[in-house]
Amino acid sequence: MSERRVTLCWPNRIDEAVLSGGSWSGGLPRDHLQTPVMAEVAESSDLLPSSTRFDITFPRFRTIAVAALCKHNLSVDARWRVRLFRDETASEEMWDSGWLPAWPSIYASSELNWEDSNFWSGVPFEEDRQDFTPLAWAFADRPQVCRLVRFEIEDTNNADGVVRIGRCFVGDAWQPQYNAAYGIQYGHDIGTEFESAGNAEMTEYADVKAPKRTVTFSLDHLSEEEGVRRALALQRKQGLHGEVLYTEHKTPGPMAFSRTFMGRQVSVDPLTHPYYATYANTINLKEIL
Repeated sequence: MSERRVTLCWPNRIDEAVLSGGSWSGGLPRDHLQTPVMAEVAESSDLLPSSTRFDITFPRFRTIAVAALCKHNLSVDARWRVRLFRDETASEEMWDSGWLPAWPSIYASSELNWEDSNFWSGVPFEEDRQDFTPLAWAFADRPQVCRLVRFEIEDTNNADGVVRIGRCFVGDAWQPQYNAAYGIQYGHDIGTEFESAGNAEMTEYADVKAPKRTVTFSLDHLSEEEGVRRALALQRKQGLHGEVLYTEHKTPGPMAFSRTFMGRQVSVDPLTHPYYATYANTINLKEIL
């Protein structure tokens, strides 16, 4: 897979899997990781590494290219690790991400002052975490056909005293042979509503809503196979409700973090056949929070 190219990841194989391992709250159990509503978090019993790990076992071999932890409460010092195994007993390891920072470099150096302690790292301060949608992701060196995925988390100094995760993603990834056409559009869907008072000034009161990131792009040089077996399959399988992990970057970093999110399709456009042996499709995604 290319380091820098539009990448669409689906489906989320956790929904068909069996989860095991760790120690989790009775009221906010581990199985909440399989709930697509991210507000329904899974919460660990404590911060012991043995409590915050879990295994995902598939009913049959599945191709896994990427793993992610969404809407988590991990501190800026936290680490996580994902490993893929060919067998259900986790004895035949196929890929190991190694220990990764839960919060990668988010700030570009131009945003920071020389005196800032995070000038070189770009990692946010603990008090700045609420300004960002938490997402930790890792791509395997190549897609792996496996039966079990193991997540491990180390965050023993988390001020919350527990680890919370809104959703876990494990799935395949598609990079078109040719990248998206120029003209890609990034933005935000801001659902803030206003109510005006009955006074002469018509004073406005805002009902503030969280901005949701959006992206719209066109794939103008698809092969017939990519158009039919990928673009149309995305529409058919994920519809307007299914999760799609979107990124332009395999490796986390300031530019990557701003343009990587878990989203859904907000509309589906026809697959067109404008030229000989060439197909095209426009994709519209909006962030899920």
